[in-house]
Amino acid sequence: MRGWRRRGATARRGLVLFGLAWAGPVLFAGCVVAIVLISAGLCAPGERLLDRCRAAPNSARRLAEEQGVEADIEYLPVPPVPQPDAEGWYRWDDHLYRRPLLPHYLQRTLRVSADPATTRDMNWMLLSPFVGAPLGLLAVLIGRPALRLHARWTASLLGPPRPQRAWSRTIQQALLDSWRLLVLGLLSVLNLLGAAGLAGTFLLLHAVGAHRLWERIAAGGSALARLNRTVAARWSGVEIPEPYRPQPPPPEPTSDGLYRCGGRLTESPAPAIRHARYVNVLRDPATWRDLAWLGADPIVTAVLLVPLVVLTLWGTQSVWAPFWVWVLETLTEVDVPDSPWQDWFAAHRITTAALGVAAIAAVLALAPPAMRLHGWWARSLLAPTRRAELARRVRRLTETRADAVDAEARELDRIERDLHDGPQARLVALGLKLGAIRVLLDREPGRARDMLDETGDDSRRVLDELRALVRGIRPPVLVERGLADAVRSLALDVELPVEITGTVPGRCPMAVESAAYFAVSELLGNVLKHAEARAVRIELGHSAGVLRISVTDDGCGGADDGGGTGLRGIRRRLGTFDGTLELSSPAGGPTRATMEIPCALSSPKTSSSSETA
Repeated sequence: MRGWRRRGATARRGLVLFGLAWAGPVLFAGCVVAIVLISAGLCAPGERLLDRCRAAPNSARRLAEEQGVEADIEYLPVPPVPQPDAEGWYRWDDHLYRRPLLPHYLQRTLRVSADPATTRDMNWMLLSPFVGAPLGLLAVLIGRPALRLHARWTASLLGPPRPQRAWSRTIQQALLDSWRLLVLGLLSVLNLLGAAGLAGTFLLLHAVGAHRLWERIAAGGSALARLNRTVAARWSGVEIPEPYRPQPPPPEPTSDGLYRCGGRLTESPAPAIRHARYVNVLRDPATWRDLAWLGADPIVTAVLLVPLVVLTLWGTQSVWAPFWVWVLETLTEVDVPDSPWQDWFAAHRITTAALGVAAIAAVLALAPPAMRLHGWWARSLLAPTRRAELARRVRRLTETRADAVDAEARELDRIERDLHDGPQARLVALGLKLGAIRVLLDREPGRARDMLDETGDDSRRVLDELRALVRGIRPPVLVERGLADAVRSLALDVELPVEITGTVPGRCPMAVESAAYFAVSELLGNVLKHAEARAVRIELGHSAGVLRISVTDDGCGGADDGGGTGLRGIRRRLGTFDGTLELSSPAGGPTRATMEIPCALSSPKTSSSSETA
């Protein structure tokens, strides 16, 4: 009796799994609608709908855990409302906003696309009719072995990440790219609506004479294009730099104290500033390239997506139609109306199913190349043109040259001040003392000998100060042994455990080594003063003509280059060599600062690849 009850419970679970499998495509459509709502700015209803669509995969997780298979995973939480900084600005991804609505919307939109649990749920929803439904029927027929097999399949898709084989990673990436293409199709609709709105607003504003408001409206198009750049970077691996011109400088008053605003003069600088920004946006090629992208992206995305959708629908029909025809004719004895498709399914069930599987396999094989093509298309219009790139580089070189000149002047002032206050004063005193010794040499030889001993001590102190001054300009260990060993010697003076991995297989130019050495020294000083860290990790490396150094600590986080001069000074120091500093420091830690400096290596040098100081 107990065995029959157990068998009945297993059959009921199999039927539940069968029903959940066929609910998967409907729930996938619900997830797509939720993503559309979130992308359209209706974040709250979209997130509620997404939570309801997660009920089926969460039920499958619970059933898998009843079979002893771990399938639990956490979703990314809804990001909190951004908080303003000390100046009242809201920051997101190196951009500042006056109000929190846009950065919060962008965070909530990217949270859905970056959530691995949501991605796994949608993959399960897509595959459940092809894998989950047959396994559910097998559970009704053969019992627990099919349930355990279904639990393992559920855990492979819905559970925490596990070490995977190459073929498994390939299939998972193909599934991920498939639903990403579908999301890109929805995003392209939003792009089309944005392009139509921008074009209509541009014509309307210029028709009614409110053209200076175009600068604010164009900022919305730039934000939408920025979202597409972020998606291309995260999904297609295509990094697209910002192509926009910088904001024009504040207008200078004329000799009579007025400000030029186009063809007229105003007493207030505000109209002149608005006019300068309007002209800057109007003449910026990136604005019109963004508009062209928003209008043309739906066409390109449709060309990439429609064949895959057709193959998916045809493959799904080809796999399941013979089965349902057989069920209707054999099990229920219902006559299916004659049609060419019905005759083909009846005569070639296996062939049709095989063709359907081949079509679905073709979709999985074509999805990654389609994503790469879309990334290439995004770069073709959203990336800066060669002329804009050259102009940006000229601006950057001009700024870094000015910073280098200022830094060199400050360094010379510091050296002069240190020489004047230290060794120079001691040398003057030493000369006066030698003159006094010359006078006392004949009259008081004993006193003269005592003063000579003091003179020897003074000379040694002067020598030590000179050595310390030279060491501050260019440490001897850096000159003699190179950057890797200099960083290791620097880590020995830090009171925290410092793990150093990697090495530099050669010598960088001396100026680059000095800049990198003092930048690491400044970062370690910041860790000791502000991070409350327990350990630090430094990674050294050189590849593709770029020196990379990462400093990571496990402290409290929250570092911001807007809160002090240290990180800004490092950026200026590295900018002299066209280098960059990327800072990641969420609240609660960890903090990771990554420096990249383009440079070539000379005279290879051997050094240990890892050391803990």
